[in-house]
Amino acid sequence: MSFDDILLNIISRLDGERYKHAAFHLMKGKRSGQTLQDTEYYGLHPFFGMLPSLHAMDFDRAYRSLLDSGFIEEKEDRSVFLTPSGRGRASEMSPTRLNGWAYRGMEKVFFARLALTVQTVSHLSAGDKTFMPVSADPAVQRDVRRLFTSVLKGIKPKDIAFEIRSSLETTGMEEARLARLVARLTGKGMSGMTWRQLSEVTGMTEMDLKVECVESLHIWLDTIFAHPSPLLSELAKGVRTSSPLTGSAEKTAELYRAGMTMPEIATRRNLRMSTIEDHFVEIAINDSDFPLHHFAADEEVKAVRQEADRLSTRKLSVLKKAFPELSYFQLRLILARLGKEGNESERDDSARPDRPAQTGNRI
Repeated sequence: MSFDDILLNIISRLDGERYKHAAFHLMKGKRSGQTLQDTEYYGLHPFFGMLPSLHAMDFDRAYRSLLDSGFIEEKEDRSVFLTPSGRGRASEMSPTRLNGWAYRGMEKVFFARLALTVQTVSHLSAGDKTFMPVSADPAVQRDVRRLFTSVLKGIKPKDIAFEIRSSLETTGMEEARLARLVARLTGKGMSGMTWRQLSEVTGMTEMDLKVECVESLHIWLDTIFAHPSPLLSELAKGVRTSSPLTGSAEKTAELYRAGMTMPEIATRRNLRMSTIEDHFVEIAINDSDFPLHHFAADEEVKAVRQEADRLSTRKLSVLKKAFPELSYFQLRLILARLGKEGNESERDDSARPDRPAQTGNRI
């Protein structure tokens, strides 16, 4: 799936409800309450944090391409929606196998470890103990060095190659795609290809190659976790998120569980109340037992949900006009739970490749 198609896919789910920057923040994995809420309600988990280093210029180029192609248009308020031709194009796209919610850019760490391991094995097999490592990251070098004193100790290079090849074959990815993935690896007398070189050889744009690489690594990592193997399981350690909450939100949740109020938490942590509110929205999204009744009366929650469904909108500005007595924070919490419960009611769909299963984190 091309980068343009990824963007069109995201816009199709946000259809008319958000500005273009909502998609940009989503792909970069912004941990704001709004982005997390959008991720949950619109089922955008595959794309969350898929490109943490995404440059605004690359995003705008793709967005402009969709506009020029007539697939999307903007309303007067600048929110973006799909045109009839855009809907047709979106309906033709095959499901994505991205799993951004689970990896959030950490697939790069896995690949860096893999690349350095392959390079090291290649050079040592040729009797060369002096070479320029492909990764200058001290943490990556430390991880790989540890591998050679544990998992890889006494293991023959051909066995390592067999494990990698067998795992890749298990993913079911086509040969051409696998060739593009491994073309980035470096060995003795062979340098990994740059994005520009790979683009020139394949005819694909650099941006599309990067998106394909991320998706390929997600597919491979999902396979590794499903079918563990000695080396690859070690290389994949720590790349999959163990908790849906950020570290900061988890600290807020711990203090709330200990009986502290929101103002007390803000004071204790020396954080703005708006930041604490973002944490609570994040917690509400991920905690199936979140005590929403502590923040809004049951009848208020029911009324907001009914109005949101009646208007087919999740826009805070629209709902605020309908419920001026409720704060934006209360509305955000209600919508967060609405999205969570909506997704929980569709558990049969959660196993689809483009809709990874979610795990609750109780407060």
